[in-house]
Amino acid sequence: MRQEDLTRKEFAYAAAAGAAAILAGCTTKAEAKAKPTSKPRAAKIAGADGKIETEGNAASDDTAHAPLICLDMHADTVTRIAMQEHPPYVKEMDRYVGDLASNNGELSADHMGDIRWAQCYAIWLPDDDAEISHIDWYRTSAKWFHKQMRKHDDRFTQARTRADVSKILDDGKVAAILTVENAACLDAGLEVVDEFAKDGVLIAGITWNGTNVLGSGNDDANAGLTDLGRQYIAALEEHDIVVDISHLNEKGFWEVNELATKPYIATHSNSRAICDHPRNLTDDQFKAIVASGGLVGLNFHDGFVRNGGTLYTFDELAAHVEHWLGIEGGEDALALGSDRDGAVVPSWLADCGLQSLLFARFEETFGQTIANKLFYQNALRFFGTDKG
Repeated sequence: MRQEDLTRKEFAYAAAAGAAAILAGCTTKAEAKAKPTSKPRAAKIAGADGKIETEGNAASDDTAHAPLICLDMHADTVTRIAMQEHPPYVKEMDRYVGDLASNNGELSADHMGDIRWAQCYAIWLPDDDAEISHIDWYRTSAKWFHKQMRKHDDRFTQARTRADVSKILDDGKVAAILTVENAACLDAGLEVVDEFAKDGVLIAGITWNGTNVLGSGNDDANAGLTDLGRQYIAALEEHDIVVDISHLNEKGFWEVNELATKPYIATHSNSRAICDHPRNLTDDQFKAIVASGGLVGLNFHDGFVRNGGTLYTFDELAAHVEHWLGIEGGEDALALGSDRDGAVVPSWLADCGLQSLLFARFEETFGQTIANKLFYQNALRFFGTDKG
């Protein structure tokens, strides 16, 4: 059965049994069905370090998998739905429909189940296109996001400060974190950063793959930051908006490293030592992010997981984590940056409803401490700490 013969949701349902088997470490549906599962237990996040307190007997078997918390630093769901009638999405045959609560994409709140979820929802801006006003594109997406927060205020709350994230999770809602991927809308002027702050943007990138008024993405290895790009870094820090270097080329990266006075992050980038792609980070870049006190989010896109991409295994995804664990301080810089709804991912990762099984595989491979740090603890510590 080919994915192109099915709708997005039909394919997800058709692949669900096999996906669950892969993530459970099983080879057959029978084995998957026989594998015991644990029910999440009630818990409260105890503090800025991301540690949790569970109700009941802490020594019971089900606390090993509970409570399952996820903080994912990157997904494109907002733009993919909000901008369906705009180029380049208007040309797509496989349409995204719905909203943040329920949609036919990969990150739908109605599939999150009992997981306590904090999600960075990116406003992605295309590179130069004669049909697009970057600032209008940004404003349309931001307006749609805020409307969603009002429409579904029983399920979502926007985190307008980093300290909000833990509080929202404790309220039992999805903590929605607004971010920007490709700040090409700065072609309207540096004051757009003030607009970011007013809209509650907590993380902002610099480029996408191409060149914009701030600098160059990984398509051009030779150009660094522009004068406006350097001013942009300072303006973000002034507003306590975290700088995201994913997609930025290596020359621009090292300029950010010199300019930054606060921790910066790569929301969705993998290890170049494992997969030699310019979108991935060299070991020296990873070490610099660690030294800054930042984070690196594990990206699920096939082309950044293995050379040649397509149908990678769990072990191939885990190889990036294993490599980072071998770098001093890497254990405390791990996070998730799935890139769902903006990347090509295998069926066993495409539906966020499979997240608990993914956690179980990471826990089985690296132990509970590392799995917790990867899925939420490091990111909650980062978001819960006053960096100003």
